[in-house]
Amino acid sequence: MGLDYIRSNTGKPWKKRWNGGLDRLKRPTLFDLSITETSHSVTVELAPGTRLNLGDTCIVERGSDDFAVTKGLHPVGRIRNPSSEISAAVIAGKGFIEARVTHLGLFGDTAEVNFE
Repeated sequence: MGLDYIRSNTGKPWKKRWNGGLDRLKRPTLFDLSITETSHSVTVELAPGTRLNLGDTCIVERGSDDFAVTKGLHPVGRIRNPSSEISAAVIAGKGFIEARVTHLGLFGDTAEVNFE
């Protein structure tokens, strides 16, 4: 029913309406996806009294069983039970990686950091 309705109620025949439509579909548009670098996010348990802002840069360092997160020379939190992706990134970075704060927890006890 839909195709018959369109053909009977439009001013142009159906074939003329899609003339060049395939070429228009091949052109890049606003919604084309492009693959960029992969980035990973992880939740950090912040130490009491720690103040972080969105966009702050932190360093994630290898610890004994978890990873320490520092801002400058000051420890700000820990990553408990790190995933294999985080461990591989820290090993590839010779023991530490740089991470950027992307989200802060509502109560100020957690933060989400993003690293590449």
